[in-house]
Amino acid sequence: MAEVPAPSRHWFHIPIQVIGAALCVYWYWYMPAPSKAVLCLGGVAALMALVEMRPMHKAIYFLLIVALMFIENRAIDNDRAGFAHEQAQAREREEQSRKRDEEAFAAIGNGINTAIANGQAQFNATLETEKNNLGRTLGGLKETVNAATGGDGFCYAILIPPGYGGNASIFSTVIPQGKYPLTNVNAMVSDDDMMIQHLNEASKHPEQSAESFARVMELGQEWIHIGDLPPNFSEQFSLGRAGTVTGDSRMLTITFWANNGHWTEKLALRRINGKWLRLVRVWKDRLDKRKRAYAADEIFHQVDDGFPEDANTNDPHGLRVLPSH
Repeated sequence: MAEVPAPSRHWFHIPIQVIGAALCVYWYWYMPAPSKAVLCLGGVAALMALVEMRPMHKAIYFLLIVALMFIENRAIDNDRAGFAHEQAQAREREEQSRKRDEEAFAAIGNGINTAIANGQAQFNATLETEKNNLGRTLGGLKETVNAATGGDGFCYAILIPPGYGGNASIFSTVIPQGKYPLTNVNAMVSDDDMMIQHLNEASKHPEQSAESFARVMELGQEWIHIGDLPPNFSEQFSLGRAGTVTGDSRMLTITFWANNGHWTEKLALRRINGKWLRLVRVWKDRLDKRKRAYAADEIFHQVDDGFPEDANTNDPHGLRVLPSH
């Protein structure tokens, strides 16, 4: 018959099992770190394998092993859940930190953009102010230069023969045009009638020399100093030898020079059916860059109705051989 173990040999299993049960109860409410329950489970398993015990103790140890496995499983799940929670919190903190950084950078960027926009606005305002000041300065300078030189003003001469508009005597007048005074006005008056007559005679007598034409040019041209002319105020002046009217027609070419440039006038008179008619036409030379030549732009004309125009009254440069009518 088998030997029955003595009760005194198994008394130490009871405190171990009580401690194990107490740990299971404690760890159930206060979760241990992973592997602690495994450590106890290993100890219990070693006791079961190495120490002789009664079946009741084995059953209790088995229950403790199951309880410790349950607790270890909960510990592992709790650890994983805690790790996942910590990771989630870490990611949330990182996300919040990233958002704060983005907001900070956005605020900095907005501040920079605002500063740039304000600086640009201030620069534009300053530039506009300086531009306006420069415009006013240039405008004032241009006004000063125009006032000193005459700007785009010009003048023209008229010759009043006896009987024109009820006038009893002959006289000549220069009439300024524009808002600025004309300064240092001089004129060269050319007697077109004398030139045309010489051209007609030269066409009939080719043997006439260039010297004779030069003498005619010298006799038919005369320089006249007019001086300064206030705006919108006509003045009488003498056309010299050219200021005479002996027949039924008179035509002159008058080239004016002043501080603001030069221009050319064609002045012609015709007596038709006992009535004097007058033509005044003024041109200014302009450089045509495309044609690389000067072009004459008409800037003024005043022609009485019924005046018989011809090529000589429509061209500021040169004269035709055919006489004016």
